[in-house]
Amino acid sequence: MNDSDLIKMISDGFESAKAGNAVKVYNHVAPFHDNGSMPVKSHYPFGWIIYYALHQSHDGNIDIRKRMLARYLKLQVKVPHKLHSMILTEAIHLYKDSKDAVYNNKSDKSVRFSIVNFFKLWNQDNLRPGDWNRKSFDDKPLSSTVEKLLTLCVDELEETRILPSPDFIALIDNAVIRYPDSFNLMSQRAALHILANETAKAAELLRKALLLAPGKFYLWSKLAATVSPTDNPHLHVAILYRALNAPGPEQFKGKIRLSIAETLASRGAFPQSLWELQQVKSIYESNGWHLPAKYNAVMQRIPNDTIADNPEHIYRKVAHLADEEVYSGLPTVVMTKTYHKKPDPTKTGSGFNKPVTAWRLTDSNGNNLWIQPHRFRINPDLPTGTRVNVSIFSGKVVKAEISD
Repeated sequence: MNDSDLIKMISDGFESAKAGNAVKVYNHVAPFHDNGSMPVKSHYPFGWIIYYALHQSHDGNIDIRKRMLARYLKLQVKVPHKLHSMILTEAIHLYKDSKDAVYNNKSDKSVRFSIVNFFKLWNQDNLRPGDWNRKSFDDKPLSSTVEKLLTLCVDELEETRILPSPDFIALIDNAVIRYPDSFNLMSQRAALHILANETAKAAELLRKALLLAPGKFYLWSKLAATVSPTDNPHLHVAILYRALNAPGPEQFKGKIRLSIAETLASRGAFPQSLWELQQVKSIYESNGWHLPAKYNAVMQRIPNDTIADNPEHIYRKVAHLADEEVYSGLPTVVMTKTYHKKPDPTKTGSGFNKPVTAWRLTDSNGNNLWIQPHRFRINPDLPTGTRVNVSIFSGKVVKAEISD
């Protein structure tokens, strides 16, 4: 086949790929690239064929998709370009699918894919303005390509315990500035600080993130990682306890309970540590997961005749330390309960949809706001006239406690 015929075949193949036949077209065209007979002029349409083949491939075809990306990176195509950005989105999807495959106990190394290494070859200098733009769905903002990418890169860096390049650090620092409302990016940047043993910088970012999203349990969990369980065990346990009480599926809190159990055992609180270990075992077994090595290590420290005891009474004594760590810099406003709204008895629900009591609070200037007392572990049945110390951030109550 001469160059003219090959160019036409690949051009026609591009149209067929768009119509849903990309994998078939790719398999037919790829050998011409591999044997070096593909004209450079055809690299661009072949790049789009690769993109459509990736997009139309089954989620499980991880090794095949890896080879597609490897072929794309060998092409001589113009960058930055929309095609280059679209390929990046497919790499993001592949990393997620690869993680799922590994998580589902597939030991085959071919399912592993490094988004960090791919991004190095893709070259972050090729990011376009559109890669930074957020879109929306049903009036809800969606993360930009850059936000999704950074999150996954940090995920891999945390797993491999490898420090990122200075260029990557500069990129994520730029993103934190560019998206000041993204508590998730603050969390990712904090994770890199922790990786570099820069715990003070990590804690500062996580405190800011928690002001934006006090209900995210993983933010509290990361903040706990900046506090030494040896030097400050009370604060460490208090923050982890705050993570346990934040909204979120219990199945994702097994590692938090395991960390608490380890700290309790190190302080000689064996009955309470055993209680938490029992919760950990229940979570892992109910989900069909293997217990981590740390579980056995902590369990070996527990005396054989130990009787488990719920550590709630210990947690309540130190719980205030977590709020003080995050909210101590915010001013406190004294407000008074002026109205009690009972749950609607005609409505039913559970979890987030469960009807709850609400209080109207009023300050000395007559300004009102509403809180759900149970969120702050306040007895909802306290009478009208009860005085409450409130800390407010961005118009939301982030801390509330009964005034002495």
